[in-house]
Amino acid sequence: MSGTALARSTMRFGTRFGIAAVVLIVLGPFINRNFGVGDAANLLLPSIVESAPAAVLGSLMYLVLLGLCVLFGAALITASLVIRHAEMSDESAPIEESDSHAF
Repeated sequence: MSGTALARSTMRFGTRFGIAAVVLIVLGPFINRNFGVGDAANLLLPSIVESAPAAVLGSLMYLVLLGLCVLFGAALITASLVIRHAEMSDESAPIEESDSHAF
């Protein structure tokens, strides 16, 4: 796989993770209201954990999924940009011939 194809594929996956993170942010209030704890400030109170452990688990899963999407998206997009930069600097660098035969 060439550097250009690898950078393009990495950017594509990173963009998909970024879009998934944006969708999760937009749908966050709906998810927390229906499947999790409605108020994030009361997420780890002992009374909430004891009375609704499934709701706390739903909220924590949402937060973990959101965090992973953001981190993977940022890492993949950064890697794609680094690959492209390295490829461009390799193309612009002059090729020096070695003079090992000269005395």
